[in-house]
Amino acid sequence: MSKFLILTLSLLTPTLAFAHEGHGGVGLFHHFMNMAPALALLVVIAAGIMWVKKHK
Repeated sequence: MSKFLILTLSLLTPTLAFAHEGHGGVGLFHHFMNMAPALALLVVIAAGIMWVKKHK
């Protein structure tokens, strides 16, 4: 699980660095709502992979 957390944080770090104000979005990163479906899909895929590995 710690590898997953490290991977997730390393993938999100560039987006935090380029965050900027605007349009009433979440925090400073107003493109979050555009990315939310992709992030949700990523979470579902990761959970599925972890579940498959656990049940092998």
